[in-house]
Amino acid sequence: MSSQIKVPTPDGSVTMSVPARVRSGQSLRLRGKGWPKPKDGRSDQIVKLQIVSPQDVSQIERDCYEKIRANSSFNQRANLEEVRL
Repeated sequence: MSSQIKVPTPDGSVTMSVPARVRSGQSLRLRGKGWPKPKDGRSDQIVKLQIVSPQDVSQIERDCYEKIRANSSFNQRANLEEVRL
C-alpha cells in the first residue's frame, strides 16, 4: 500500500507515490523533474522524506493508536537489544 503526497518541483507541484514501509530520512527520486540541464533535458529531483508524528490527537485517534500498539508484533527496539555500552 502506498500513499500519495504533493511535492514542489521547479515547474510546480507533482503528486508522488510513497511506498509502504519507508523510513524518515530515506530519499526517493523524481526522474526528470529537477532543474534543466545546460545541454538537454532535466535532472532528477531527490526527495528526502521526513515522517512526523502528530502532536495533538483526538481521543478517537488515541484509542485507534492504542489498539494498533496492543495488537502489533513489531518490536521497534529489536536492533537495540544487542547494543553494549
